[in-house]
Amino acid sequence: MLFFFFFFFFYCFISPLTFAAAYDLLDPHGRIDIKWDVMSWTPDDYVIETLFIEMHTLTRDMNFQAVVTINNNQMYRQIMSPGWTLGWTWAKKEVIWSMVGAQGTDQGDCSKFKGNIPHCCSRNPAIVDLTPGVPKNQQFSQCCKDGELASLGEDPAASVSSFQLSVGLSGTWNKTVRLPKNFYLLGLGPGYTCSAATVVQPSTFFSSGGRRKTYAMMSWTVTCSYSQTLASKNDPKSFSTAKSDIPVVPQLQCTNHMCPIRVHWHVKTNYKEHWCVKIAITNFKYQMNNTQWTLVVRHPNLKNVTDVYHFVYKPLTLYESINDTGMFHGIKYYNELLPEAGPHGNVQSELIFEKDKNTFTLERGWAFPLQVYFNGDECMMPPPDAYPFLPNAAPTVPASAYHIATRLQPRLVLKYAYLLLLMIFSHAADGYVAVVTMTNFQMYRHIMSPGWTLGWTWSKKEVIWGMVGAQATEQGDCSKFKGNIPHCCKRNPTVVDLLPGVPFNQQIANCCKGGVVASQGQDTSAAVSSFQVSVGLSGSSNRTVRLPKNFTLLGPGKGYTCSQAKPVPPTVFISPDGRRKTQAMMTWNVTCTYSQILASQHPTCCVSLSSFYNSVITPCPACSCGCQNNNSCVASGSETIRSVVGTNRSTLNNAPSIQCTQHMCPIRVHWHVKLNYKEYWRVKISVTNFNYQVNYTQWTLVVQHPNLNNVTQVFSFAYKPLVPYRSTNDSGMFYGLKFFNDVLMEAGPSGNIQSELILEKDIDTFTFKEGWAFPRNIYFNGDECKMPLPEDYPFLPNSAHSNQIASLTLAAFLLLTLLAFW
Repeated sequence: MLFFFFFFFFYCFISPLTFAAAYDLLDPHGRIDIKWDVMSWTPDDYVIETLFIEMHTLTRDMNFQAVVTINNNQMYRQIMSPGWTLGWTWAKKEVIWSMVGAQGTDQGDCSKFKGNIPHCCSRNPAIVDLTPGVPKNQQFSQCCKDGELASLGEDPAASVSSFQLSVGLSGTWNKTVRLPKNFYLLGLGPGYTCSAATVVQPSTFFSSGGRRKTYAMMSWTVTCSYSQTLASKNDPKSFSTAKSDIPVVPQLQCTNHMCPIRVHWHVKTNYKEHWCVKIAITNFKYQMNNTQWTLVVRHPNLKNVTDVYHFVYKPLTLYESINDTGMFHGIKYYNELLPEAGPHGNVQSELIFEKDKNTFTLERGWAFPLQVYFNGDECMMPPPDAYPFLPNAAPTVPASAYHIATRLQPRLVLKYAYLLLLMIFSHAADGYVAVVTMTNFQMYRHIMSPGWTLGWTWSKKEVIWGMVGAQATEQGDCSKFKGNIPHCCKRNPTVVDLLPGVPFNQQIANCCKGGVVASQGQDTSAAVSSFQVSVGLSGSSNRTVRLPKNFTLLGPGKGYTCSQAKPVPPTVFISPDGRRKTQAMMTWNVTCTYSQILASQHPTCCVSLSSFYNSVITPCPACSCGCQNNNSCVASGSETIRSVVGTNRSTLNNAPSIQCTQHMCPIRVHWHVKLNYKEYWRVKISVTNFNYQVNYTQWTLVVQHPNLNNVTQVFSFAYKPLVPYRSTNDSGMFYGLKFFNDVLMEAGPSGNIQSELILEKDIDTFTFKEGWAFPRNIYFNGDECKMPLPEDYPFLPNSAHSNQIASLTLAAFLLLTLLAFW
């Protein structure tokens, strides 16, 4: 027994081709046929049903229905995930009213329609298959496989895909219907060229019992053929029907060949009457799983294959006189999937051939394949003079001979086969249905309980018929209406969010949080709130609808100023699976900005300071948030506190709720320099609530300090650096941990939260002198807090007081005293 270790690689990439052949020697009948069959007519439309890309038209009121069936007649070229995309151009102004088993990727502009909105209004629709598991009422025979089509040689039953569509504005009989044009097919990327639609004999259908025949009203077919040249030119790529604004990132592993797929053929063992070959296929592409892959090999000894391990093998006997071609593919549920690049990105097989004594030899590269195709694309072969040769033998085929041979022999070219955003979603008889979305783009200012309040003024005499996800605070005067009463008849409605726990039929996405909206920096997913509103007496088209005006936003108090509504391009929505786009009929937005001056004439928080090296505590400046006066605060321990705590705000008649302090601030932030280590220093932060009536939900604390670029550890709080400018990293946001301390309770024993942080020292800047260890600015819930004056900061022991102003004042006083007695 002799053992040979002859092997070489060949790479599945598209080699330079001098022409694009429309005929495949290995698959002479490979193609995709698209057939439309009109099954019945209606007053102005038809319904089509298509099989093996055939479309059969069925009718319903104001429509024709068609079933489109895509039949892959290619022996070894499949369409893998994310599947096929079929497109065409309507000959007139047709629309797709509905679809079963597939969907249009882009709804298009349907703003001219009232009431029922078509599924797709685009003049050149692009259709994709539905994914497995959709509801039964959305399924159709041979649909819902995510666009995957097996090759005819691999699984004839899985090589078919079909769907049904209802077409409108198309014509009502054979002579008025115009055939669609400019058909194209992507599967998975480009490469297919489709013919024009050709009218054929109406298709015949048999009942399940075979006892009755029915005919389509009209049928036409389209043939799509494949060209490897069109698919790629030495640059294999993956393609997707969904567009994205995300920059394209290289997904191919760096190799010397730069091919997504490498097929390795190893002549493994030589027996007396047999010989063994090992085949290994390796995927070098990340984020690309090759589903239902196929491998076609040409070798003169394939007519004598004895055993094949781990792969399924099928001979391709295209001509009775020749049997040198075979197709390999994976075993279902075992290795039919070639995973993406990585440890599992390969599949392997071994095959045993019986020797033909008249032809078998290991010389001159006879043991290696003549051609290899992966997923129907021809792989680049090494030149014959690079083949492994027998020991003590020189290569027998010079490179020059190889190049001459490639010029003289025809190549086998495979071609044949296959902010505040208001969006109007639909127009009604006298109005529209819109979704209002509020997005908080502020990094550290949120809207806490009791939440936002949104208001506006109608431009005409609009009313709100109904709302989902929110409610108007007042119904207004609806006495002019009989029967159905509107939800709100006020000319200037005020809308608030619903509370959590409302019934599901009153909810919409991102609603029902009690008006609480997180900041962008704290929780992006919770920084959105939305609701749906049905508006009447407004007009029923883009030209008759008038934009609301005088928008107001309370969050929960005043401080926001809103711009006028401004029309913008209609918002586009992408389905969860990324395979379909829809767009609003009309969209406008409003921008609201915050001003602390408008929100309050006084600050709402203050800062106190202390340190381990000085026993003096620097309190908040006196009257930081206003001064005490009659009935302006509640003394600590007073009986009045019991009547304030837990009482509804609307019943208090402006009763004071702030604890009496020298600073009179609802919030005090205390910064304590706690410890000094050799390479680190430690700070303790305490936030205290002096308001007996307010719980601060989802609070935020922003600090500016030059050493925040070296934060090592934060305890009890969540921390996020704020780097608005790349050159500066001196700001950071602290906020509570969810379900632990993200709520700062009302004034009292539980009305405080604390954290400690450890900062690494920067030798070039660190010092305790001149108040360097204390923050430059502090913001609570986005509002700037009142800081003590620098001369009041705690100073180091045994050093002169840093209050230079006080020293100058004393010197000036002594000088004036001397002058008075001079």
